[in-house]
Amino acid sequence: MSSSDSSEISRSVEPKSVEEDDGGDHGEQRRDGEDGQGAARSMSRSSYSSLARTITEDIQNELRTVPSVQEEEVENEVGPFDPEFWKPTNIMSVEDTPFSRRYLVTLDVLFGAVLGNMARFGMTELTSYKNEYTHFYPGTCLWSNFTACFVMAWCNHAAVFWRTVLTGSGKTNMKQMALHSAVTAGFCGAYSTWSSFMVELIFKTIDYLNGGHKLPNHGYGVMEFFSVLFVQMGVSFLGYFLGRDFAYLIDLCFKEGSRSRIFNYRVCRILELLFAVLGIAAIIANIVLACTLSIDSSWKTSYALSIVIGVVGSWVRFRLSAYNGSFGISWFPSGTLMANIFACLLLPVLYILLYGYKDAATGTMIVTSKVHRMAITAFSSGFCGSLSTMSSFVNELYNLEYPLQRYTYFGVTFLSCFIIMFVIICPYAWTRGFIES
Repeated sequence: MSSSDSSEISRSVEPKSVEEDDGGDHGEQRRDGEDGQGAARSMSRSSYSSLARTITEDIQNELRTVPSVQEEEVENEVGPFDPEFWKPTNIMSVEDTPFSRRYLVTLDVLFGAVLGNMARFGMTELTSYKNEYTHFYPGTCLWSNFTACFVMAWCNHAAVFWRTVLTGSGKTNMKQMALHSAVTAGFCGAYSTWSSFMVELIFKTIDYLNGGHKLPNHGYGVMEFFSVLFVQMGVSFLGYFLGRDFAYLIDLCFKEGSRSRIFNYRVCRILELLFAVLGIAAIIANIVLACTLSIDSSWKTSYALSIVIGVVGSWVRFRLSAYNGSFGISWFPSGTLMANIFACLLLPVLYILLYGYKDAATGTMIVTSKVHRMAITAFSSGFCGSLSTMSSFVNELYNLEYPLQRYTYFGVTFLSCFIIMFVIICPYAWTRGFIES
C-alpha cells in the first residue's frame, strides 16, 4: 500500500473517531442529564410520600385516643404478635397489670372471682365421694387446680384470638383488655388455690383428716408428703401444658376471618361492660341471700357467704400483684408470694377451729355453733381459697427465664408456706388432735 493511500485512510478515520468521541461525550452528558432528572424525580416522590406520611400520622394522632399513663407503661413490654410474649421480661404474672386502677378491670375481676369461687366449691363437692382417690375429708383441690391451670394457659396462649380482638382497638397487647384480667386474675385465680393444697399436704403427712383411712404407721407420712406434692404440682403443670397446646390447636383450626365475625373488639367490649354489671349484681345478690336465707339453706351455708368473702380475697390478691417485681428483684413475683403466705398463715388457724378437738377424750370440738362454723368455713374456703392461687403460681414458674429463678421461686414459696403451716398445725395435732372424718 502506498503512502498516499495510508494518509487518505488516516484522514478518513480521524474525523470519524473525533465525531465518535464527540458523540460519546454528548451521550454521557445525556445520560448524566437523565440521571439528574431521575434523581430529582425520586427526591420529589420521596418528599411527597414523606409529606403524605406526615399528614397521615398527624390525622391519626388527632383521631387516636390519648393512652393513659398505665397503658404507656406496658405498651412496649408485651404483645400477642411476638412469640416471646409468653415469657415477657419483668412481668411474671398475668395479674401483674398496671390497669388495675381502672374500675372496669376491677369489676370484671370481681365477677370472675364470683364464678371462680362457685366453680371451686362445686368441683370440690363433686369430687368428694366414698373411696375417692385422695381420701381427704374436707375435699381435695386437685381437680380445680388442674382446670384453672388449663384455662389460664389457654387464655394466655390464644394468640390468634387476641390478635383478632385487638385489631382496630388501638390497644397493643391483651393485658390491656379487662376481659383478659377477668378470666385470668378473676376466674382462674379464685378457681385455683395454693393454701388448700398446702393444708392437704400437711394433714396427709401427719395422717389426720384422712377420711378414716389410717396409715399403717406414721413413717408412711413421708410417702404421703411426696405423693401429694408430686401429684398436685404435676397435675397442675399438666393442665397448663394441655391448655397451651389446646390454644395452639384452636388457632390452627379456626381462621382469623371467620373468627372476626364473632369475636372482635366491639363484642369483647360489650362483654366487659356486661361482666361489670353482672359482677355488681352477683355480689349484691349473694349479700342479700346470706342475710335472708335460713341457716338450713345449702346455698347460704356452702355458697353465699363464701362467695362474698371470697370476692374480698380475690380483690386483695389482685392488689398485691402490683408488688410483683418489686423490692429490688425485678424477676421475682413478690405480690403472689405475699398473697400465698398470708393465706397459708390464716388457713391453719381456721382449720384448727373447724376440725380441732377441744377435748379429744370427750370428742368436744372447739367451735360447735352452726352459725360460727359457717362463718369460719366461709373464711377458709372463700377468703383463703381466693387469696392464694395455684394457676398464677404455675404461670409464673413457666414464664421465668432461667431454671435457677424457677427453683428459687418455688423453693421460697413452698418452704415458707410449709414451715408456717407445720408450726401451727403439728403441735396442736400432737397435743389435742383433729377429727378423722
